[in-house]
Amino acid sequence: MNIRIIALGLLGVGLATFVHAVPESGKRVALVFDDGPRPADAEPLLVLLAREKVTATFSLVGNRVKENPATVKMIVAAGHEIANHSQTHAHPCYLDDQALSHEVTDAQQAIQAAAGVAPKWYWPPFIEIDDRLRKAAVRAGLIVYEPKLIVASKDYDTSVGAEDIFRNATTGVQDGAVILFHEWRKETLVQLPAILAELRRQNCTFLSFSELHSAMQ
Repeated sequence: MNIRIIALGLLGVGLATFVHAVPESGKRVALVFDDGPRPADAEPLLVLLAREKVTATFSLVGNRVKENPATVKMIVAAGHEIANHSQTHAHPCYLDDQALSHEVTDAQQAIQAAAGVAPKWYWPPFIEIDDRLRKAAVRAGLIVYEPKLIVASKDYDTSVGAEDIFRNATTGVQDGAVILFHEWRKETLVQLPAILAELRRQNCTFLSFSELHSAMQ
């Protein structure tokens, strides 16, 4: 599958139910927040998403899940999807087969233990996807999430300012796109209301990974 990346390189809250109405001319997109969970980052983000009535996907790192299991439960209780984002956030392409398998399976076990549900999707660090990774995911009962388009906010790069995060996240958005953010970036949290407003102006509807995958079939 060919994946296009937009943006100069990629590299409390109660149970919520959101209804998604997609106009014929609308664009279905998924917001993903990588690298959590950490309470100081995730909890304000959950409050904002609840206020905006937006469903998102949180891609979680196993080591941080073990440190913050209560935060994982909060994410699930708020109605968001969780994805496996590896155990230590190592580059998949640099790992041998055994280490790659541990990155996938150890994180899956940690996330399932904390959340009480098993993630369906593997969202690899640095979006490094190849057949070796796909096979490791399948062995762990996962599917690598491969959207048709990734719109990168570039908020992982601390030299990228708030205005550029807004511009990157709202430019070139097409139906079926995943818009990539990082949970830990404070400027993303500040810009998110304006980003959501602009995306709504573009007729975007916000879905989880699973919802977007089903919608694009």
